[in-house]
Amino acid sequence: MLLTFFPGFRLVLIIEEIFQGVKKMEVSISQMVSETVRKIEGLISDISGLQSAYVEHICSKCEAPCCTRVHYLFSEKDILYSRLSGRKHGWRREAFTKKGCWFLGPTGCFLAPQSRPFICHSYICPDLKAEIRRNSPDLLADLEAKFKLISMLRSQMWAEYLDVF
Repeated sequence: MLLTFFPGFRLVLIIEEIFQGVKKMEVSISQMVSETVRKIEGLISDISGLQSAYVEHICSKCEAPCCTRVHYLFSEKDILYSRLSGRKHGWRREAFTKKGCWFLGPTGCFLAPQSRPFICHSYICPDLKAEIRRNSPDLLADLEAKFKLISMLRSQMWAEYLDVF
């Protein structure tokens, strides 16, 4: 029998079996991460659609938009989400030297809604909040619930990603 001549052979088989199990687990976790990313994408599409008319109406008339007072808002989770969702950015080098948000153009944000940092979706300034409340009182509660769900899913995505890698 081969095992009597090569005692380490059994250990090699055990290690190989462990590696195969880990590979299967990584595939399973990777699928979970993909599903979580898809859920986040759907929710961001929802909140973008729900806010768009109000954002266009209020932000375009604002004398001091929030975007002119900030610089770089991407967190680690934003970058991970962007990477895992396969988003490609059209970042322009000249934008990195201007004051305010690098992605603010003459007609607003030039990033697609799915590519924006989460804070750009979840921060609702007092004027925007008042406009939404005036026109659709239930919408704020709906948005807040979706923001909480996205936040939870982003944390889940982060944990799932760390489990894989």
